[in-house]
Amino acid sequence: MKMLTPLFALFVLAGCAAGTQQREVSYIESLPTFFELRNGPWLTNKWIRRPENLLAIHETFKKADYNRLLGTLFSDTSFIIQDIYIKKNGYSLADSLVCTYAEPENAPKYYREFWARRRKEGNDSVVHIILKDIISTTQYKLRSGILALNADSTLWNDTLLQLLDIEYRYDTLTTELALKDFETLKRLGFHQSAKNLLYECRNYDNINWNRAELEKTLIKTDSFIYPWFQDDTK
Repeated sequence: MKMLTPLFALFVLAGCAAGTQQREVSYIESLPTFFELRNGPWLTNKWIRRPENLLAIHETFKKADYNRLLGTLFSDTSFIIQDIYIKKNGYSLADSLVCTYAEPENAPKYYREFWARRRKEGNDSVVHIILKDIISTTQYKLRSGILALNADSTLWNDTLLQLLDIEYRYDTLTTELALKDFETLKRLGFHQSAKNLLYECRNYDNINWNRAELEKTLIKTDSFIYPWFQDDTK
């Protein structure tokens, strides 16, 4: 159910497989502007490459706290993103990208081509800022809290922030909180995701709630849309 290693992953990889298979009974699901962060081809995603959208996602992740979103990415010696195996420490990769930003022509091939693509897209300076902030949260743990406090509320996406708060929670999941998550998804229009929380998300397996009655409150549809929260029980 994890969203991945958020914005950092957008800079080092590849394609994103669309999640679950269509079911006989489907429910409405919101299609936010950031939908393809979860269910779209990142390599051809033009929306995420626009500087203003990169900043909006970055400010949202800052507010959500990069430390909890990144997990062990920067401490592991290698990592996997969307089935792509990257045999390099996340911190070292990000640090090398930052260090080669000013003079990419003197850098190894990967970094030279990386910055050439960013300059062609017109988002190189924004990506550089984002990578520096991500590195700072790993170097100095308090920095993550400072970034969160200074996140620009005029730029962050409140819907994405609420989804992240459900997925990367600080508190222990209780029945009360699970019901709150369910109602939040309904309010935001993510009814298929809400249905998945009831039946197909491991974190919610032991929640004592009336699944059948709650499912009756969801709005059905004939058009299936891949949900934000997908089946993670298989």
